[in-house]
Amino acid sequence: MNVLFDHQAFTGTTYGGVSRYFFDLMRSFVDMPGITFDLSLRLSNNEYLNQSSLSKHIRYPAFAASANVNLAASQLNRLSSLQKIRAGRYDVFHPTYYHRYFLDAMGGKPFVTTFYDATSERYAGQYPHVFGGHYETRKAVLQQATRIIAISEFSKEELLHYFPVEPDKVEVIHLSTSLGELIPAAAAMTAPLAAPYLLYVGKRDFYKNFEGFLRAIQPVLHQHPDLHLVCAGGGAFSTDEQALFHTLGLHQHVQYRPITDVSLLNLYQHAQAFVFPSLNEGFGIPVLEAFAAGCPAVLSNRSSLPEVGADAAVYFDPEDNDSMAGAVERVLTDNDLRDELRRKGTERLLHFSREKTAQKTLNLYQSVC
Repeated sequence: MNVLFDHQAFTGTTYGGVSRYFFDLMRSFVDMPGITFDLSLRLSNNEYLNQSSLSKHIRYPAFAASANVNLAASQLNRLSSLQKIRAGRYDVFHPTYYHRYFLDAMGGKPFVTTFYDATSERYAGQYPHVFGGHYETRKAVLQQATRIIAISEFSKEELLHYFPVEPDKVEVIHLSTSLGELIPAAAAMTAPLAAPYLLYVGKRDFYKNFEGFLRAIQPVLHQHPDLHLVCAGGGAFSTDEQALFHTLGLHQHVQYRPITDVSLLNLYQHAQAFVFPSLNEGFGIPVLEAFAAGCPAVLSNRSSLPEVGADAAVYFDPEDNDSMAGAVERVLTDNDLRDELRRKGTERLLHFSREKTAQKTLNLYQSVC
């Protein structure tokens, strides 16, 4: 069986959860019998691919920050993908995102698509300038897909709530993390901070609830003057964020760190706790990353996070400041609880692996042929 993946998740993105998902799938398929694959990609700066031999693409790092260059690269990649789709030398097509460019070129070939979350639909009314205008495109792809992978039971529920899709067409296949594979490299690094710190990972806007989290833990950070908050990835702090830090008196407590996979693992390993205050997640890979690094997890009780974390985390109401602060304070001040969370996180991680994700995905491909 030969599977064709397209360019979408790898164009214009250096890192990211979706590109990591497909990169790990392809890495696993290399060692599995009965499957070959092709990645339709001509131009990319994706760091996962750049460190592997899975793709023979051209890099353009000097222009990686240019929106116009990335747009041109995307258009060239799309033309290349269309050529391969029309040539038909594959058994199953798996687009890596939701653009509908390929629908008229399929010629009856089966395709599988992955549904990540319904963030666009849930928040389109609240943030129309960010999430508006995507529904019809996603709907067309989902309706015409032969099968749909949902990355959690929660994402399946959201899919069926917002889109007219037959439930039998949807299969839940959980994600995984390969961050733990880098433990030897991270072990050679020194601790990122001499002071104790909480860790926040990823984007900080909109439904990620970063401002709400910051306001909730303000008294915790003041009560523990040596405690810091490290924000890993997600881009440097904006002017508004820096102003908020000063308003709350936290500008000495909060710092930003750009990341690589190894430095991120190092940050998890030395944190007092990883805190995830998000209001909506289709899966929540950082939860598994924390488990892999032996980092106690303190999570929002919303969306998919309890499904992924199960009993290996402490939960809070992300819209209740006292609940959020209380959960963080509890983990900070209870050494036995932190040890228990590390142990349970290690056990919980056994339910997720890239090999399991890949095998279930291969089974799904075979079912459509």
